[in-house]
Amino acid sequence: MTAFEWPVAAPIDLSTYPRRDLYEHFLTFEIPVATRTLQLDITELQSYAKGHGYRFSLTMGMVITRAVNHVPELRHRIQDGVLVEFKKVIPSFTILSEDKLLYFSKGVFTDNFVEDYAANLEILERAAKGLEQNVGSGNQGQIFITNNPWNSFTSLQFPYTSKFASVPVFGIGKMYKDGAATKAALALQNHHGLTDGYHIGHFLHHLERHLKDPSLLERPFASTFA
Repeated sequence: MTAFEWPVAAPIDLSTYPRRDLYEHFLTFEIPVATRTLQLDITELQSYAKGHGYRFSLTMGMVITRAVNHVPELRHRIQDGVLVEFKKVIPSFTILSEDKLLYFSKGVFTDNFVEDYAANLEILERAAKGLEQNVGSGNQGQIFITNNPWNSFTSLQFPYTSKFASVPVFGIGKMYKDGAATKAALALQNHHGLTDGYHIGHFLHHLERHLKDPSLLERPFASTFA
């Protein structure tokens, strides 16, 4: 099993940071985050997950994690008042226990999909029992991913806290049919001082490439995004 480890960050030099004016501007906002909800075609990913015996929600979460890691701005965080960049970020999942309580679970990301899937599945199963959730750290080298398989939506508002405002949040909705396609809503929240629509578009480009061709998960990270 891949060992869990907290990601490492380095401070960003504001004197050379190209977004400094925008960053400082949005720091003055009471709620500096932007939210949007997209309807994604998940037909191929659903088929891929089913064919390999994978849980769809976990597979989707790992696709999201991979696409996020390719966009440097989505690895920027405001941690303890300091702007930093993480070398990589890990998924933080919500998981529903057998007694219908919500638990939080920090996953792993090494970009070896098969190994990461097995490790994250074991982490989720233990977290569902209230075990080893890896909470209790201020490390923000993560993204928050929640799954809502009970209903779809065209808009979703996430709980907000200024402490974790710079951590991107993702919500996956219930699958539904749209003609021959299977779709699901994806809501996402990002800090506007760190990312604009361009960076979200960059993320979505790589996300949708993987949704159309899930076999990309089996290839090395660098070659996939070349």
